[in-house]
Amino acid sequence: MIPVEKVMSLSELKPIKSEGLDLKQFHNKQVKIERVSIIQVPSTFTPLVIGSVTEHLPQWVLKVESEVVASIGEGEEKIEFRASELLNLVQDDNGVLKGYPDNDKSNFTKFMKDIGATNPSEIVGKTATVKAYDKKQVVDSKEQIRTYLKFKF
Repeated sequence: MIPVEKVMSLSELKPIKSEGLDLKQFHNKQVKIERVSIIQVPSTFTPLVIGSVTEHLPQWVLKVESEVVASIGEGEEKIEFRASELLNLVQDDNGVLKGYPDNDKSNFTKFMKDIGATNPSEIVGKTATVKAYDKKQVVDSKEQIRTYLKFKF
């Protein structure tokens, strides 16, 4: 049997500072890129799925992730924070992946130039600058401002 301690009265309860993390401290920091993967994400800018009037084809993107910049908690409760970016890849009207953009105005090309890479296979191990930004989100019917980490380019 587990021993139960005396329950406190409301007047006995004291504030306990919880573990928190200000992600803005990583703004403009240099980090190594640890992972790159090709994935598909939902999009409203791709052609419609054949036979559908609302569903769009998913967009192929290059997901670029930094090394872990901070973590809180331990074990199963551990949360790791890293910068990440989704860069659009080129696909045809049927959603077939064709390659990557070769256009000076594309975010893909700007990012590649910023980190000094000429081919996606060179991205891992390169250094990039973190950009911390705030975004309003509704969580449990309440508007909150959350900070996210991406790359500056």
